[in-house]
Amino acid sequence: MKKIKTTSYKALSLIFTILSTASSSLAAPSLLGGTIQYSKNSTLVATKVIYSGTEVVISAHETATPKVTFEIPKGSDQWHFDVLITPATIGYQLKQLPDHAGVHNTVDYLKIDPQASYKYYSLDFIENAWLIEEKQLPENGQIPDKTIIIECYPEWIQDFKGGSAVELPTLYLNNSTAELGATEEDFKEALVKLELTALDSKIINPPVRRKTQTISDKKRVLIMDLIT
Repeated sequence: MKKIKTTSYKALSLIFTILSTASSSLAAPSLLGGTIQYSKNSTLVATKVIYSGTEVVISAHETATPKVTFEIPKGSDQWHFDVLITPATIGYQLKQLPDHAGVHNTVDYLKIDPQASYKYYSLDFIENAWLIEEKQLPENGQIPDKTIIIECYPEWIQDFKGGSAVELPTLYLNNSTAELGATEEDFKEALVKLELTALDSKIINPPVRRKTQTISDKKRVLIMDLIT
């Protein structure tokens, strides 16, 4: 009788262990890749990418067709994303107190000037393909939570397509002066403005420092993104 109880207890413990492990793996976030592809005649710009209030770590690839790649965390059941492409400074709205007598020292939401230059897309992964819809921000310029913000000029956009279950659609850019009909001086001034926008954004969107660590078995690498 005692042996049966022990066996039952071990079996029940094993079931709970399997269930808890399975639920943890299902809830664990994964990484979703993104690519900003420049044309051959373009100038590679280390475009700033912001997601969930932090500046994402990017990798700039100076190849024949230069590009910028990045990764963002994705929930196991998350298949909707918003993408905002703008050179405008990202501002914020503070939370108001219930009696409207003042405001909290807490950001309620991010926003931009609704009259600023931007492109805003809604992405939904349906039947193994990304459905891409261009939309408008609300009149107050509020940016939806978890929007992927890419700081560059909408005029550079050539296309936005492709992608898979592990990769966002690729953003194709062309910033060659011949294509834009701009002078070198105009282009340099535009780059300076982007740098200033990036500096302003760091005030409310802290950069992330990526740290890698090899696991003791030397077969796995742990990647940690730390807010600095």
